[in-house]
Amino acid sequence: MFRQIALLVTALSIGMAPAALAQIGAGFKPYLDSTYGYSAQLPLDDFAVVDPQGTPGIALREIGGQATINLYGGPAAGMTRDALEQRLEAGAGTSTTTYRAGGNSWFVLSGYYDRAQPQDTIFYTKVLFSADQQTFSAFEITFPAGDKPRFAPLVEHFEDTFTRPRP
Repeated sequence: MFRQIALLVTALSIGMAPAALAQIGAGFKPYLDSTYGYSAQLPLDDFAVVDPQGTPGIALREIGGQATINLYGGPAAGMTRDALEQRLEAGAGTSTTTYRAGGNSWFVLSGYYDRAQPQDTIFYTKVLFSADQQTFSAFEITFPAGDKPRFAPLVEHFEDTFTRPRP
């Protein structure tokens, strides 16, 4: 009996994963930054590339929605992980960080941008440093707080496919 329940739970969880991703779309396309060498899988069926006007990396906006995705990289020579984390947090304008995690060569910040109303827009930012600590890559996803269940699979997808820059 226990085995049958375990098989049922496993089958249901496997069956639900594609449905969750289907809410975002399954059309992921590979992206490789030619300058810093980081990569990701981009949901180009649901997001359009925005012309960043000379900004490094790539910016995407949800088609027919409010979500954004930004990927970028840059030099990190002489900058510590803590210093970059503080710089990003301070540069976010009016925001509230509700989650942070990190290690020696990476960190995550997440919370709310207090734009229209407090807790209106969720942001999730992850930064990875190259093995030699000379460059970094980062992605940030923003979306309306009410759409968190819909975007959770996309955040997980980026967690799984986003890579650090090459040294």
